[in-house]
Amino acid sequence: MNRRNFLKTSVASAAGMAALNSRVLARVTRESLTTKRVIIIGAGLAGMSAAYELLQAGHTVTVLEGRMRAGGRVQTLREPFSEGMYAEGGAMYVPDSHPLTVKYVKLLGVEVEPIPHSALGTVFRMRGQQLQLKPNVPFEWPYKLKDDERKLDRRGLWEKYVVPTLKELDDDLSPGWPPPSLKKYDEISFADFLRGRGASADAVAIMNLGLASGLGDGGEAVSALDLLREAAHRERTKQVSVIKGGSENFPIAFARKLTDQIQYGARVTAISQQPNGVTVEYETGGGRRTMSADRVICAIPFSVLRSIPVTPEFTPRKRQIIQTLQYTSVARVFLQSKKRFWLDQGLTGGAATDLPIMSVYPSAPLQPGTRGIIESYTTGIQARRMTGLAESERVKFVLQYMKMVHPAIAENFEGGGSKCWDEDPFARGAYTWFKPGEMVGIVSDIATPEGRIHFAGEHASSSPGWMQGALESGNRAAREVNDAP
Repeated sequence: MNRRNFLKTSVASAAGMAALNSRVLARVTRESLTTKRVIIIGAGLAGMSAAYELLQAGHTVTVLEGRMRAGGRVQTLREPFSEGMYAEGGAMYVPDSHPLTVKYVKLLGVEVEPIPHSALGTVFRMRGQQLQLKPNVPFEWPYKLKDDERKLDRRGLWEKYVVPTLKELDDDLSPGWPPPSLKKYDEISFADFLRGRGASADAVAIMNLGLASGLGDGGEAVSALDLLREAAHRERTKQVSVIKGGSENFPIAFARKLTDQIQYGARVTAISQQPNGVTVEYETGGGRRTMSADRVICAIPFSVLRSIPVTPEFTPRKRQIIQTLQYTSVARVFLQSKKRFWLDQGLTGGAATDLPIMSVYPSAPLQPGTRGIIESYTTGIQARRMTGLAESERVKFVLQYMKMVHPAIAENFEGGGSKCWDEDPFARGAYTWFKPGEMVGIVSDIATPEGRIHFAGEHASSSPGWMQGALESGNRAAREVNDAP
């Protein structure tokens, strides 16, 4: 029974009693006093999950969202594509190893579709040499590898150099994670980690494409511990699903549960704490407004929070973290194809390359129809360069290089679009990443409350970049608020 139902039941029973036990009355009064007014900044999955849980506990909640939509970095793009097609600008996968994501999609009645395990091949392109890698088909790399590396595919190299270390990672949900025993991995880059395990230079280059290139500025720049944590999460996944009809259906279903609580077009401009409450200033189309509450949950990226004045200032430690926490630059450019030619070629459409377009994926692969959308997923410096181009130039640039990976795109290309997260004013980046030496002593402090202000978002979780991380942080922040005096 939640707090609200408990109060209603207790009060109704009291009215019908001739004599009320003083102990019961004291309990009802105490429960009433702990009901809180809460402002949540941001209607992404972190903010909405916090709002939902707090409402279930009987608190009064208002969600201020600067955009005119819910979902944050979950965004389905339906323009400029044809015939009801769509691409995912942000989060898109529901792994079976992410219990909170699975829980909420079921709770909200959101349909998911499992991605079938495929026997199709993928493309690997490095230093001008292009290979088609197909499961259980023997091959040898055309690079300078050691004898025990040459016949291993990319998964085999991963199992040789990365997987054995993953068992050393402790529970990353435990307070104070990461422990001192993992500091050795935080002090080096992922590429240095591979070299320390005996990987040849070309094996390091191969493994730096794909997953490693997707974190921050790549394997030479990212903390080995950051990459190992992500790898450990993925090793636990057996089945991946997507949300039927587009990922946005998940936050839309959440928002329908919170219709009366969300205020859209409300851009927060200042936060101030008082001994007994918090005041939030924000702008809407109708002008400037002020709202006060007992507690505030900041469920927006630190890249956005750092531009919002807070009075009194946060502690020096928190200010430093907010100002310096890094977000991966991600630019996704989508090309609509008249048909999914890659399937006819026995390929998934996916590719890992050292070209400026970096990784290639079929976007929203389970959507109906014969047409398809194939995307370039660039990060780091390449994403920042892509973001500097006009929309039409991005599409033209990606098409030029996509022809090298998938030549048939030339005769099937119909048009395209893009999403660059650095230029989104409510994100200023895609997901958190750490350089060597930045995780130990920082990760556990990101989510630490400051007075009456609490923090949620993928950056304040054990699963940065995932819907699971956002939901995890929202649940944790809701518990903090609920348990606070």
